[in-house]
Parts: sequence; structure tokens; C-alpha cells
Amino acid sequence: MNSPDEKRKAFAAERARFARLPVPRLIELLSSEQLRTRFLAEMCLRDATDT
Repeated sequence: MNSPDEKRKAFAAERARFARLPVPRLIELLSSEQLRTRFLAEMCLRDATDT
């Protein structure tokens, strides 16, 4: 997974997986120690709440 296209596809798939999570779970993930998890949780939470 080195090409930019592969990275984009992987990110899109990961974001789609997070987007299927319920809002309470996304809120829990905001306290994750992993920066990427927090970033994706915040992004999807904003999408889910239209903010």
C-alpha cells in the first residue's frame, strides 16, 4: 500500500467503517490513545451530526 491511490482507497474504506458506528461509540473513540482513531471518530461524528 504505497501508492497515493492505494492510500486514498484505504482511508476511504476506514472512514466508511467508522461512519457506520453509532454516535455514542464515536464519542467513546474520541478518547482513544491513537491519533488516527480520534481523527476518524471526530470526522465521522461531525458528518453524523451535520456540524
